[in-house]
Amino acid sequence: MSADADPVREEREAWNAYIAKNGLKRSEQREAILDVFLRTESHLSVEDLLKLVQKKRPDVGRTTVYRTLKLFAAAGLARELHLDGETRFERDWNREHHDHFICRSCGAIFEFKSDQIEQLQEEIAAEIGFVIDGHRHHIYGLCQRCQAKAKGR
Repeated sequence: MSADADPVREEREAWNAYIAKNGLKRSEQREAILDVFLRTESHLSVEDLLKLVQKKRPDVGRTTVYRTLKLFAAAGLARELHLDGETRFERDWNREHHDHFICRSCGAIFEFKSDQIEQLQEEIAAEIGFVIDGHRHHIYGLCQRCQAKAKGR
C-alpha cells in the first residue's frame, strides 16, 4: 500500500466488490454499520458496535450487526477474536500481523508487535519440522489501571 493510499477508501472498495461478487444487496443499515466500524480502531463486540450504530440508526438491530460483521470478516475487512467466551471484531484490511495483551479485569486489549517473538517461533518450528501458516497470540494479565485499583484496595 502506498503512503498516499486511503485505507478507508480501499476498505469501502473491497466491501463494494465483495457485495457485487456475492450478489448481495446494498442496504442503508449495512452502510451505517460499515461507516461506524471503519471509524473505530477498537476491538468491538457486537454489543459495542450496536450501541455506536444505534446513535445514528436506532432501527438497526443486534442480528443485523452480527450478520454484517460476519460479512465484513468474509470480505477481509474484519477479523474475529475469540476472547474468554466473547467474540470481538477488529479491522483487518491490509493490517500487519500483531498480537494482543488482554486485561482479565477490565477487558482492555493492547496490540503489540515483536519481531523477536516472531523469529523465535520460526526457529522453534524449524527445529521440530513444523511449518507455521498463522497464529494468534493472546497474553492475559492486568493492565496498569487495574493493577493500581488492586493496590488501592
